[in-house]
Amino acid sequence: MNIMEYIASRGSEIDKEIEKVIPKNKEPKAVYGVIWDLLERGGKRFRPVMCLLSCEAVGGDSKKLLPIATSIEMFHEFTLSHDDIEDNSEMRRGKPCLHKIYGVPIAVNAGDGLFAMVWETSLLLEMPAKKIVEAQRILSDAFRRVLEGQGIEIGWYRNNEWGITEQDYSNMVAGKTGALIAASCEVGAFLGGGKKRQRKILREFGNAVGIAFQIQDDVLNLVGKERTYGKEIGGDISEGKRTLMVIHTLQKASPEDKKRLTSILNEKTKDQQKISEAIKILTKYNSHEYAKKKADQLVKKAKKGLEKLPQTEAREKLLQLADFFINREF
Repeated sequence: MNIMEYIASRGSEIDKEIEKVIPKNKEPKAVYGVIWDLLERGGKRFRPVMCLLSCEAVGGDSKKLLPIATSIEMFHEFTLSHDDIEDNSEMRRGKPCLHKIYGVPIAVNAGDGLFAMVWETSLLLEMPAKKIVEAQRILSDAFRRVLEGQGIEIGWYRNNEWGITEQDYSNMVAGKTGALIAASCEVGAFLGGGKKRQRKILREFGNAVGIAFQIQDDVLNLVGKERTYGKEIGGDISEGKRTLMVIHTLQKASPEDKKRLTSILNEKTKDQQKISEAIKILTKYNSHEYAKKKADQLVKKAKKGLEKLPQTEAREKLLQLADFFINREF
């Protein structure tokens, strides 16, 4: 079984758990029907799978963690529905975004419904109250950091900021994407009975591969295949995002290319010709290759840290997941 087959197999456990909490025929359809429109499009479910694997990597029983793993996926789906609105995105998992189909008010409300159920679902853990509260604290801190990271990124292009460094980008992504993946690993280790050192190792692993995951996502947004990627190619250009590739190009570009790239990003254009022009400038300076190299370095370091844990099947699956993050095409 390759890693994608494994993720699909474990992800089906999460889907079954979600359906226990939100039956597909649940009313009103204006809330739960919209939620299921998003959920049934697929999704990788790797965050909850990483939670379960982290539990197993420290010798725990992952079956007991299905409710908290499910709540992690619900929070992630909530962020997708709201992020698509904030970014005015067109596609999500190969279909029009929820707000494009149902309108912004319905999409916002469905996202809010998912967020409300995050905490309800986490309370289904059959563990001592003290453990549940600590798990919720870990997740709550991660949720805050995700929202802060998203806010920082939106602020950059809303406030027309261009003096952004690679470190600024890494700090932002560590919140926006890394925090939830790191928390997924830490919660799994904590509830699985892991020691503080093991929790730290898994948290740091999750954070590093989370940043690498986002870098690869940024790369795919420029040079991926739309049918495989499931989102519009060049969407980050339309949103004026300051990705690692943009930061690198602005450091290396000629004055003319720098001026043109910033002009197109400032426009937040949907004009495909201009989007293609911006992508051409970014690839001219090999910024996509530079970004992929950075992601590779992060994953190598993350894997080295994880090797401090006992050699188990769960640890090996986590190592395979790390490689998948930087080699994926969707």
